[in-house]
Amino acid sequence: MIKKAELKSFVTVVSVFLLMVLAGCVSAEKRYKQGQKLEGQGRLEEAAGRYIAALAKDPAIEDARERLAEVGALLIDGYLAQARAHGSDGLYENAVSAVSRVDGLRDRAGQVGVPLSVPDDYEGFRRDMIEAAAASLFGQGEELESAGKWAEASRTYDRLRAYPLDPDQMLRVDESRARVFLRWAEDDMARGFFRAAYGHAQSAMEIFGPESVPGDDARAVQQAALNAGTKAVAVLPFWTALRPGEAAPRGMENDLFDALHFEHLEAPVLFVGPIDRGSIHREMSRLRTRSGDIPHETAARAGLALGADFVVVGWLGSFRQEEGVPEETARKAPLRRDRSSSVTYTEKRYTVKVTGEVVVRMIDPVTRRVVDEGTVISSASAQFRRAFYDGDYLTLDLSREERALFDKEGWLRAEEDLQAALVDRLAERIAARIFERVLRFVR
Repeated sequence: MIKKAELKSFVTVVSVFLLMVLAGCVSAEKRYKQGQKLEGQGRLEEAAGRYIAALAKDPAIEDARERLAEVGALLIDGYLAQARAHGSDGLYENAVSAVSRVDGLRDRAGQVGVPLSVPDDYEGFRRDMIEAAAASLFGQGEELESAGKWAEASRTYDRLRAYPLDPDQMLRVDESRARVFLRWAEDDMARGFFRAAYGHAQSAMEIFGPESVPGDDARAVQQAALNAGTKAVAVLPFWTALRPGEAAPRGMENDLFDALHFEHLEAPVLFVGPIDRGSIHREMSRLRTRSGDIPHETAARAGLALGADFVVVGWLGSFRQEEGVPEETARKAPLRRDRSSSVTYTEKRYTVKVTGEVVVRMIDPVTRRVVDEGTVISSASAQFRRAFYDGDYLTLDLSREERALFDKEGWLRAEEDLQAALVDRLAERIAARIFERVLRFVR
């Protein structure tokens, strides 16, 4: 015999299944009624969509099947009439659009088991319209190319990609697209639009790949664009000029300069060419300027000697260290020599936030003009845990983790790590600013 619990579970499963079936039927019936309403309003396309949705939910709704067959036949007749009219007027793209609606409706109806017929000459008519539209678009694209209207020509060839073309026609489409982008890039080069030339050459390369003939041509254009358009930038050593009452970690300006050159300028964006640190140091030594404020005139002279298009100087204008309110906790620890006795020490937890502001100035060494100046601000924070004891903490019996809280060298390392995090963030933002500002001068 089936136990009561098992019987109850079985009944529950069957009930849920029946509810799901009923819900599906209700949903399908609702869609069918929506289709009827839309059909009555003359909105045949939407009605067909509702009938298809109803049959997808419940293929047994014969009324929906009958209505879809009748509405679908009317729609196909209408689409074909539009296609033939457009074809007669030479509007072949419009004709293909109407043909595509025929194909789409037939496909969707067929998926729910309702075949929609077309005239016997449909396939031939469809093929003629597609070929005529393709020929028209190729002609339009070539005319736009001849007029140097590259964007419009590209869009025209792109429209052909949606057509059901044979492999040879599709190859012609891709060849046309690649040709347009390459000619566009060459036109950009002639007008001094080097970044645009690089981008359009990249678009040409992506069509057939870098190892193709168009890919070789595109790489050559890109290299020419980089050679002609890249701006050389000399970032000179930074210095400190803090506000009254402020003090910064010793050598922070040097750390910032090193972080910039060794990390954030090592992989510059396209069309920005940072001059290497060694060349800069040699020139600064030649100018007998090794540290401190670099005068405007000295920076310009260094830039000219280094062959730089721009010189960047900067200084640490502000440094602040803020400590949050400490959370103090009394801890007990036994004495090492007498574990029966214990003493109390204090553990402090608090957050330290450091903020730096660096003024960055970019100079054109030829004109001696300041072309950009601004302040870069960044912060870094960390939570510190430290312990304090009036006597010698070495007399306490502590775990390794507890002893680390008294380690003043560890305290120093934690502070240095926090300062290094700030330096890295500042350097990252300074590099980003330099790249962005320099690129304003590259078209």
